[in-house]
Amino acid sequence: MGLICKATDQGRQAMEAISKKVTQVTHTTGADFDVVIVGCGPAGLSAGLSAKENRLRYKILEQEDSLGGTVYHYPRQKIAMTAPVKLAMVGQVKFTMIQKEKLLAFWNDVVQKTGLKICFKECMETIEKAGDHFVVKTTKGSYITQTVLLSMGRRGTPRKLGVPGEDLSKVMYSLTDPAQFAGQSVLVVGGGDSAIEAAIALSEQQGTDVILSYRSDKFSRVKQQNRLRLDQQAGRIRVMLNSTVQSIKEDFVTIECDGFLQCHRNHAVIVCVGGLLPTPLLQKIGIRFDTKFGSA
Repeated sequence: MGLICKATDQGRQAMEAISKKVTQVTHTTGADFDVVIVGCGPAGLSAGLSAKENRLRYKILEQEDSLGGTVYHYPRQKIAMTAPVKLAMVGQVKFTMIQKEKLLAFWNDVVQKTGLKICFKECMETIEKAGDHFVVKTTKGSYITQTVLLSMGRRGTPRKLGVPGEDLSKVMYSLTDPAQFAGQSVLVVGGGDSAIEAAIALSEQQGTDVILSYRSDKFSRVKQQNRLRLDQQAGRIRVMLNSTVQSIKEDFVTIECDGFLQCHRNHAVIVCVGGLLPTPLLQKIGIRFDTKFGSA
């Protein structure tokens, strides 16, 4: 499915709908912005360009330090399967198959050429209704706006281990370039497909020592193909089931496994334990979720 294409189209369409509601009259009502856009993946980027094209007073918030959303966290040189898309201020973009790096470079070039303003490393914390306006509170301030466009995707905020040392720079929450860890001792934490795929990719690098730590006694949520690939890597990946990370230090990690505490030399930690979806936050600000189980 052309998910990037769909997200891009939806961002543009949503902003076109907003622009029809926002008139010059609203500029005198006390709001700082016509629209605050939360998230700058494909949808948020597309919406921002449309807001600029429609001369709306906009603000784009992105909790990461780069645009791209989920695409930014793809592994190095991963092919992003996209269909041709239409971007406001740019026109038709005829990509059909493109690598992650080239797609991100294209988006960054678009931002530079159009002058689109993005507030990086600023996370939305809550949204409150204030008369005819919304007050968007973030980690850096608060903004009064006529409308809010949520383009946050489903990746969420990476779930953390909550152990001492997790704030060290060697701890990361996705694997983008396995080659950079060649010859190092790396700990991968998690029991899903992303964790197993990361461990396998790392084990294929020259001289890399890989430990895969998982808190349960078996991998129950992984694809059969990944399970087979992990078995084939026996001897190259040290699998530690029934284990939990206790602490992270500059040169080693402490792991409890089957009731025993172990210390292992370590240069990097890749945490792949999923993300915290913003569902509670969205429910708090009044968005209702209906779950359907097999109903038409």
